Amino acid sequence: MRTFGHANDVTAKKVKEGIEMRVLVWSGKLMMTHVSFKKGSVGDLHSHPHEQISYIVEGEFLYTVGEKKYHMEAGGAIYVPSNVKHQVEALTDGVLLDVFTPIREDYLPQ
Repeated sequence: MRTFGHANDVTAKKVKEGIEMRVLVWSGKLMMTHVSFKKGSVGDLHSHPHEQISYIVEGEFLYTVGEKKYHMEAGGAIYVPSNVKHQVEALTDGVLLDVFTPIREDYLPQ
């Protein structure tokens, strides 16, 4: 459990080339992560049993959720249902806040 956090105080984990994630806070059934992208980075197409909401802090992204594509910019948010395949591509450098329920056990610091 971490109930208080700041992105500058959390060590980034390299997800893949051009994508870094910081797990900011989590407790109970809720978790928030801060994900930084370099322009052109593409997350893997994947699904998970967790519900997810992404908020675009800065930058421009192309989200694929199921069969639909969404062009998103800073200030936008999107809901991803559990077990639905999704992917994100950074059209510019950018930052996302991702919220998950229940918490992503696989993201917890070791």
